[in-house]
Amino acid sequence: MIEFGEKVEPLVDYYLVEYLNQVSFQSQSPVRLQKVLGFDMPWEGPGSLGNVVFEDNGIIKMYYRGYPYEGTHDTDSHQTTCLAVSEDGLNFERYPVNKICYNEITENNIIRMDSYSHNFLPFIDTNPACKPSEKYKAMAGTVYQGGLHAFSSPDGIHWTEMTDGPVLTDGLFDSMNVAFWDPLIGKYRSFSRYFTGVWTFSGVTVPGLRAIQSSVSDDFLNWAKPTHHIYTWEDGPEPTENLYTNATTPIPGAEHILVSIPMRFQEGRTALQGYNDVGISDAILMTSRDGIHWDRSIHDAWITGGFYDHEWTQRNFIVCPGIIERGNDFLFYVEQNYMWDDDGIWAYSIPRYRFMSLYADSAGGTVLTKTLSFLTDDIYLNFSTSAFGYVIVKVLDQDGNDIYCSEELFGNELSRPLHIDGLTGQAGRLQIELKEAHLYAIGSTMIKS
Repeated sequence: MIEFGEKVEPLVDYYLVEYLNQVSFQSQSPVRLQKVLGFDMPWEGPGSLGNVVFEDNGIIKMYYRGYPYEGTHDTDSHQTTCLAVSEDGLNFERYPVNKICYNEITENNIIRMDSYSHNFLPFIDTNPACKPSEKYKAMAGTVYQGGLHAFSSPDGIHWTEMTDGPVLTDGLFDSMNVAFWDPLIGKYRSFSRYFTGVWTFSGVTVPGLRAIQSSVSDDFLNWAKPTHHIYTWEDGPEPTENLYTNATTPIPGAEHILVSIPMRFQEGRTALQGYNDVGISDAILMTSRDGIHWDRSIHDAWITGGFYDHEWTQRNFIVCPGIIERGNDFLFYVEQNYMWDDDGIWAYSIPRYRFMSLYADSAGGTVLTKTLSFLTDDIYLNFSTSAFGYVIVKVLDQDGNDIYCSEELFGNELSRPLHIDGLTGQAGRLQIELKEAHLYAIGSTMIKS
């Protein structure tokens, strides 16, 4: 029996669902808003991309990689870690760090310049036991540096390596590896790259796929052996596509669900004749409730290229880890036009919790949940319908009898309340009828006060 009513449950998996009749999961791709940062400074360049984004005391901070010229190797010491800031999430400015000289330029936003800048990903450590001098932490490194190294900082600008060597060594790590404190399990989590099958890194290419693994730690320095992710889709538990990055983050307000938006790399295709590097890419969406088992209820791409040629070349659509809340929207940040002069970061958005939906067309359909233990008299719905569509919510007791039936609900609402006297403490199911309607999330209130 599932406790229900005190959490937001985005409808991204079958956790609540017993069966679907004429209802299916549908992708709700984000809307591209605008370019928020171009890489036109001498220390940036066409191979730059976003590392991570998070909010810090009302200021949105974006750490990104400067990759100053084509041909730079993963271990090149001229790579930079840079900082840009924004108040509204759409207009970013380079933060004047002015502490590192780059080719005689001292006025810049460079945090560090070294080989670790290839994939330096900071985060704010929300562990209650965190020392103020280590408020910011980061992981960086690849197999060429022995693995992932741990860093800390009091201000997000001045960084110190926390140990003399790597803290995670089992993996390849030549990707954007993510780490954060998870208060729900009381541990740090990391998500990093490995290759399926047998592989080497000394210039020898072997069969295998880029894949994602995770690990946990009590202190950020001593990590459990990474666990390869398990996938619950039709193709089986092993990865069947190159998952180039992971961009894993808890969903704001529904932190019991982790969302991952990997860049999916198709290395066997070339769309633009005359372009030297093979491969095209898009971004997919998958979710997990334990960090190991991952659901991909839809197989379609979540973000894909448009009509512009530069979006159909290698290593596009790398999503920055992190979701920013602004008003009724979730904002995401995505690298596009990799290795072109107009390479940059674009902002995308979805309405709150609308990652995907349960949808029924004009023929109508029904969702039946598993048995729920209701913790409140109030149920909130995030839904939209056509002018002729509707949503009807019924509560069934354990014998299958109706004990509540809503009116036809229609429109487009992020958090429509239904109050049902006496529901608290009861056990039963929800039977939800949909017609020309999307149901995106259900549970507690979904509008941030």
